[in-house]
Amino acid sequence: MKNLKYSLAILMAGLFLSFYACDDDDDDNNNDNTEQFTSLCSPYLVCANRNPGGVGFDFEYNDEKGGANYVDSLSVSDFTYDIKVKTIKAEKTDRDLAGMPYFTLANNVEAVNYSAIDPTCVGYTTFQNLTNADLLAFDFETDDASFDLSTLTVGETGKPLQSEVTDEFKKLVIGMTWKTTANNDVADDELIWVIKTPEGRWVKLIVTDFPAASAPTETGYIVVDWDFLN
Repeated sequence: MKNLKYSLAILMAGLFLSFYACDDDDDDNNNDNTEQFTSLCSPYLVCANRNPGGVGFDFEYNDEKGGANYVDSLSVSDFTYDIKVKTIKAEKTDRDLAGMPYFTLANNVEAVNYSAIDPTCVGYTTFQNLTNADLLAFDFETDDASFDLSTLTVGETGKPLQSEVTDEFKKLVIGMTWKTTANNDVADDELIWVIKTPEGRWVKLIVTDFPAASAPTETGYIVVDWDFLN
C-alpha cells in the first residue's frame, strides 16, 4: 500500500509539473505567434457551395507583391482585397439552377477591359509580353455603386432570376464578361484587363480557363493570372 501511495504521489507531481510546463509553452507560442501572409495558387476554387465567399486578390500586401486568399478563410486578419471573384446560383427559366461566377472591384479600385481598347491585345502570349509601354490611351472605370444582387426578384427555388442577375452584372467593369473566352475552344483569345490599385499599382489580369482543366475537380475552379505593369 505504501508503494502504491508513493507511486500515486509521484504520478500526481508529474502531472502537476506537466500542466504548468504546457502552460509555459503555450505562453511562449502566443508571444511568438505572428501572422504570415500566404497566397493561394491558381486554379482557385469559386464553387458557390464549397466556397461561397469566393477568392479575393490583394495585389500589393505590405509593400510587397501580394496574392489571393479565400474570403471565408483568410491567412491574415488585415487582408483587404482589390478584386474578388465568386459564384452565385441563379434560377433559369426551366427552374434549374445556374452557377454564375463574377468579379467585383473594391470601392477604391478601377479597371478596364483593355482588349476592348486594343482588340489585338488578347490571349496569354500577349498577356505575358504586355508592358506599360505597349498600352494605348484609355480611361479606367469603377463598378456601378448601385450594384446589388439582394434587390433582384427571387424565383421558386429561392434564388434570384438568371435574367435579372445577367442584367445586374452589366453594372460591373469585369463582371462575367471574361467567361466566354475562358470557356471556349479557341486558343489565345482571352480578354486582358488592366487594374489600378489604391497603391497606384497597375496590374494586368487574364482568365484563361473556366472550368479549370488542371483542377482537382471538373467544375468549380478558375485559372487567373496577373502581374504588375509598373
